[in-house]
Amino acid sequence: MSESYHVVPWFNSDEWHSVYNDLANTSSNKEKLLERLLVWKARSPSLPSGIESTLSLLQVHIEDKKNSDDGSSDQLLRLAYSSAIMRFVNHMLDTVTVKGSSLYQAARTLGVPDWVVDLRHDTAHSNTLPPLKLLRDGCAISLHWLQLNYWDKLKPYIQDYVCGQEYPVAGDSYKIAALFNFYISLGICTQTKLKIKNLSEIPNAKMRDTIVSNAIELLQDHVDLSNLKTVSINSLINTLNLEGKKLLKVKEPSAAMNEILLGNESLLLSKELLYFFGASDFKYKNKLCSSYVKCFEMLLAFLHTNDLLLDLILGLIKITQSQESGHFKSKLSALWLSEILAALKISQNIDRKMRKMSYDDKTSKKRKDLKRLYEHWYPGSSIKNRLLLDLHKSVPAELQDISEINPIITAYSNYLTYFISDLLDLLEPNLPAMVSQKICTLAKLISTPEKFPVTTTSVIYTVDDLEENDDVMIVENTEQECGNEDTINRPGTHPEINSIWKLAANEIDWSTCPIGKLPCQTKVSEIEMETN
Repeated sequence: MSESYHVVPWFNSDEWHSVYNDLANTSSNKEKLLERLLVWKARSPSLPSGIESTLSLLQVHIEDKKNSDDGSSDQLLRLAYSSAIMRFVNHMLDTVTVKGSSLYQAARTLGVPDWVVDLRHDTAHSNTLPPLKLLRDGCAISLHWLQLNYWDKLKPYIQDYVCGQEYPVAGDSYKIAALFNFYISLGICTQTKLKIKNLSEIPNAKMRDTIVSNAIELLQDHVDLSNLKTVSINSLINTLNLEGKKLLKVKEPSAAMNEILLGNESLLLSKELLYFFGASDFKYKNKLCSSYVKCFEMLLAFLHTNDLLLDLILGLIKITQSQESGHFKSKLSALWLSEILAALKISQNIDRKMRKMSYDDKTSKKRKDLKRLYEHWYPGSSIKNRLLLDLHKSVPAELQDISEINPIITAYSNYLTYFISDLLDLLEPNLPAMVSQKICTLAKLISTPEKFPVTTTSVIYTVDDLEENDDVMIVENTEQECGNEDTINRPGTHPEINSIWKLAANEIDWSTCPIGKLPCQTKVSEIEMETN
């Protein structure tokens, strides 16, 4: 089954749409709706966050309706409402807070009222629960939010999947290109030197208009662009992270990605953009400018999160191995590989440390917390200006297997030396330091042979040199017991073979010489024995 389709708790799309209609219809029987959701819960204990939150809120709302005349149950209702609202806030805002935003920032981004978040805080930290009337209003607002932001948005994508049947893809290469360029534009805006906080502060009018157009096309009604002063760059990034994954559901997302990011019109390999940020590091230090790299950080982290980074890495490696790529493109690709692989090493180090943590500790750590912890775990390793990817995700397994990267490090490439050290660092288990050093030295020898000249004055001979002198023959008569004398060509009679071979003298008795040694070597051995 395609990875774009999932096994779900509803029997078919008709059952899902039946639940959707009952939820949207205020006059429908909500108890039957609750029963259907409980059946889904029985089929799949781990429901999607939107359905889980709907179930919790709807359950306490129906219970409240049943016991509206019983004043003794107010405390239990307040506790049930508080718990349901807390789960709603935690579940629905978690996708944004995991990127480093606070609950209030996430609520503003997703359109959840601040006072609903206050209800969650009062439940978690206060000695008294919020008033029942306020909790009822919070429940109604939360259910309405779920209707608009979960059920309504999911409705167009609910359809039955039949194995072997062709389906139209959601999205195309044009939208993926717009998505990637949108990430790069926002990455430029996040540069600390520019100090841009919202869309109205972008100084370049053309760039601002392009970002607004991309936001309208890609995010549609997920963001309000009526007042650019209220649209922060961070809120756009958070929304884009949520909605961007849907655009990747094409037939071959990796092929579309490499065509966009590694093609002739690619910004990732653009000479103009590189030179705009400064090319001195590229030319003279064989590295990329940190501000230039930071422009692509959010895009590369997005690819890492969605399991597309490995395909990009392999595409860059192919460019470095192709003679048709040209020096500039091959070198830039190799330097990008060095940056990406070094960033993956940071993610790998964090993953090793987090394996020792509990599940709750892992999920509670935000990006900024992990950056601070990394510098605590590895003193002296400042990552402030380093490229960082998804810090909650480890390295692709293929890059940690020596058998997988063996074709890469054994292929001839003039640019392998730029990134081979970073590639070897990712291997699990690590190679011995001496082996890694020898591989790096070999790569350097292949890429820069002029730095390792071979100086020799001796002449190298081959079999062909011997075959040119077929007229010189050495005849040995092995019938010694018959008294026949050996016939040997004398040096004075025949010329030397290639001036390196000399004929042995008659007085040498070869029968006394051990196999594998020359007469001169035998004498040396006798002298050594006498000395000992």
